[in-house]
Amino acid sequence: MLNQIFAIATKELKVLLHDRGALIALFGLPIAFILVMTVALEGAFGSGSENQPIEMLVSNQDRGVLAGRVIEDLRGVDGLNLIETIDGLPLTADRIDDLITARQYMLGLDFPADFSDRVLSADEVTDEKPVIRFIVDPTANTQILSPARGMVEGFVERVTSYAWMEEQTRAGFEDIASHVPAGQQVFVEQIAEEFTTGQENAVVSTGVDYQVVTPKQYKIEVYPTSVEQNVPAYTIYGVFFIMQTIATSIFEEKNSGAFRRLKSAPLSRAAYLFGKGFSYYAVNLVQIVLMFTVGVVVFHLNMGNSPLALVVISLITSFAATGMGMMLSCLVKSLEQAHSLGTMLGVVLSVVGGMMVPAYVMPDFMQKLALFTPHAWSLSAYHDVIVRGLGLMDILPSLGILVLFALGFWSLAIWRFRFE
Repeated sequence: MLNQIFAIATKELKVLLHDRGALIALFGLPIAFILVMTVALEGAFGSGSENQPIEMLVSNQDRGVLAGRVIEDLRGVDGLNLIETIDGLPLTADRIDDLITARQYMLGLDFPADFSDRVLSADEVTDEKPVIRFIVDPTANTQILSPARGMVEGFVERVTSYAWMEEQTRAGFEDIASHVPAGQQVFVEQIAEEFTTGQENAVVSTGVDYQVVTPKQYKIEVYPTSVEQNVPAYTIYGVFFIMQTIATSIFEEKNSGAFRRLKSAPLSRAAYLFGKGFSYYAVNLVQIVLMFTVGVVVFHLNMGNSPLALVVISLITSFAATGMGMMLSCLVKSLEQAHSLGTMLGVVLSVVGGMMVPAYVMPDFMQKLALFTPHAWSLSAYHDVIVRGLGLMDILPSLGILVLFALGFWSLAIWRFRFE
């Protein structure tokens, strides 16, 4: 019996070792997933550290000195990289808006011109609070904003509270000095100096108002939640996974002998592929509608201000996904390869393209690598409409690149396809 067990086990191992598709699925996919996810998530766990500081644009329009003191303290923080000038010019709030809108940065900090004046003149009855604005790309989550905001608020409270107490203390002693004989005024000033020096470590609330805003170019009425970011991402992930189904279906037709009959018919390769692809194209569109419906009904997803733009994105994304499926079917050599490579590409491209991990927490080289995936451009277009509040004309560059991906996939599929 042991010999029989050994013989069967040996036979199965030989079969498995000759099945490249199965070996890729068993070993290649987990290894690829570990490598890609580990590298991609490096920024999610290391953001705000000395090795991976948070980049923050800073605009200091303050006429006084308090904003400058806060910025000077923030420069010494290891997990924060302040960017105060671009091309040798000091940043302004409008320039920060432009840089964030251009996707070059995610976060900015703006000190208004009257910041010091409002801090030093603040009292319990005034409504004019000193204001600091965090200008944030709406796709950024709390992993970026929270650490930076915590650092800024801590230094602001320390600097402003001491400055306010010093100002109030000096004003009080000056009032006292004005009512004492001239010979005692020097004594009062000495007491005031010692008293204010002893208050350096005291912290009181000066009522600074911290506002989180988006660039003015974005038309956002409600600040987005994770729903607006995640529903489009996982919709794209599901749409592009159809390439495995397409490749498998074509190989099953090959194995069934259907291609021999099709070869004798007056049927072109393009006609077959487009006819085959149209059915999956329709399936993809239904899938998109269902997933967004779930987002709206269950999670109250905000769909943005341009329904037409969402329709166009969905049509082009589906076209690119079916084209990738057709291309895959023409490149693999067996049904097993279609299964394994379809799964691997579906997962890896989704990770690299930002479906599972936001691109801004990835290392720089992976952010650049994402631009070579259709997933990233589709997600960017969806986010522009849903999260950033833009319209169809604003997303034309992303749509153009997505169309080029789709045409490239379909062209390669038609060129490589054979009825054999």
